[in-house]
Amino acid sequence: MGPKSSLALGSEHQSPLNTTFALDGLRTGLNQVRTEVDALMKQFRLSEALKTIYSLIWDDFCSWYLEWIKPGFEQPIDETVYNKTIIYFEELVQLLHPYMPFVTEEIYHLLKEQSDDLCVNQFAAVKTVDENMLAQGELLKQVITAIRDGRNKNQLKPKEAIKLFIETASGESYGSILHILSKQVNAEAVSFTGEAIPNTIVLTVEKDKFYIKTEKELDNATLKDDLLKDLLHQKGFLLSVEKKLSNEKFVQNAKPEVLALEQKKKADAEARIKAIEESLSTIS
Repeated sequence: MGPKSSLALGSEHQSPLNTTFALDGLRTGLNQVRTEVDALMKQFRLSEALKTIYSLIWDDFCSWYLEWIKPGFEQPIDETVYNKTIIYFEELVQLLHPYMPFVTEEIYHLLKEQSDDLCVNQFAAVKTVDENMLAQGELLKQVITAIRDGRNKNQLKPKEAIKLFIETASGESYGSILHILSKQVNAEAVSFTGEAIPNTIVLTVEKDKFYIKTEKELDNATLKDDLLKDLLHQKGFLLSVEKKLSNEKFVQNAKPEVLALEQKKKADAEARIKAIEESLSTIS
């Protein structure tokens, strides 16, 4: 059974459709952080609120969002994307305003002509947080990071295009993120597969496997060594989780959500170990 479906990339011209997930994802992240910050402020946990805001600005907005909406080489940014980004940035400086009032006020008025000041501006009501979109965003970050790391370890330059094959039981999770994924890892085509793809770089993220196909000759010894290191790490992690779950005192006293999280960690680790072992069997 070979590849089941594929996404072929053409021009890198940016369109609202290609950036929809990035726009909606940041909106969801803003809603989540505003909910968390409101709760932390009411408890006077000011330093924790600031850390939450910092993570949203530096990690989500600067490190990921701006990369996801960046247009192709020498292409102009879409006007809708630009305008929404300005609105999001205004909300970010408003979140930061209690901690940096003078700097954020100045930035707010430099963005565009404003009819009010941040110090008297009120946030709109917080909308419901889309947990599914948050999960997809986290998956996208993990996969991009893993593939970039795999490329670096195998000395694949960012400009070298690859073919990416995804083996997963939940292909629908990738529906709205495929275009951003392919752009971020420079994949000329993305396909879903139901079996291992030979002569590829094999990576695992959670329960999914990713096969990177390239024209460059691969070093199987290095690939095998990396998989063995990952296998050793996953087995150690699984052992620590099983030790915790075998502790009767922990199981009896832990909150249901904490216990569920540990059980998920165990299941995910077991799935990753199985995936790595299957990948090792394909390397001669």
